[in-house]
Amino acid sequence: MFHDIPLIWQCVILGGCTLAVVLVGLWLYNRRETRRKHAIELSRLMVRWGLDWLAEVYEMYAVGDYSGLAHKIKEIIQAVRSDEAMVRVLWEATLKVVAYCVANEPDKTAQLQKILGTGKDT
Repeated sequence: MFHDIPLIWQCVILGGCTLAVVLVGLWLYNRRETRRKHAIELSRLMVRWGLDWLAEVYEMYAVGDYSGLAHKIKEIIQAVRSDEAMVRVLWEATLKVVAYCVANEPDKTAQLQKILGTGKDT
């Protein structure tokens, strides 16, 4: 098949194919690393807002612990079936959202005060 192609062109074709494979491999590797960096950023954001369960899932994905990830997802699914666990997780997130609103969102703080009956009626 390649007997009709001069040796120099065979080398050029082989070199070009090798370069293309290396470049595609590096591109795919960088995409994976970018996804993992985003997962770490999301993990930090989840911790900041009190969603520790989800943060652990993102961390496990970022480091490539896929068996731990599967176990954690199973653990989360079992835990959210109980009302106590859901209330605890949502309560922590709610407290952080309220603290943020009090510090940065006066309109939302007024709405919260009105709902709770501690604000001034307008």
